Amino acid sequence: MRSLLPLSSSWLLVLGLACGPNSNGQGDEGIGQVESLDTSEAGITAFVREGRYRDWVAEPKVHATRAPHQARVRVFFNDTAVTSLRAGNAVHPVGTILVKELFAEDGVTKKGHAVEVKVAEGPGKDTWLFYEGFTPDYTRNYYGRGHETCHGCHASGTDYVTTPLP
Repeated sequence: MRSLLPLSSSWLLVLGLACGPNSNGQGDEGIGQVESLDTSEAGITAFVREGRYRDWVAEPKVHATRAPHQARVRVFFNDTAVTSLRAGNAVHPVGTILVKELFAEDGVTKKGHAVEVKVAEGPGKDTWLFYEGFTPDYTRNYYGRGHETCHGCHASGTDYVTTPLP
């Protein structure tokens, strides 16, 4: 009689890989533009690589993080996020965008970016698009609406925003 254990282990490996990062960098949730951001995976990758968020309100410096985003981070907030956070909104409006720069322990070597974009009205994980991409090539990214890897930690925040406004 054939053992079920090897088959079960194989299926667990397949499921584990399916729940991990996209491997081709071509994800698209079909949302289109939010604010001035193309929300496809390629669009977000281009946005962060070009640093188009760098003039937004930001945390004053790179700091240690409690989250699983590398060792050190710095978060940037678009105007919609700033307005919503200052108002103390329990639910943020569509167009709220935060970009987290990810750094190595030295606080200088950039390792990638994490982005969250509010794409639908109301509360809940599926109202957010999450992205996390890594240098140097940004080809094995986490990307998706209500992404299972991201929403678990972000659920502890106010409408999935865990970083306070500086």
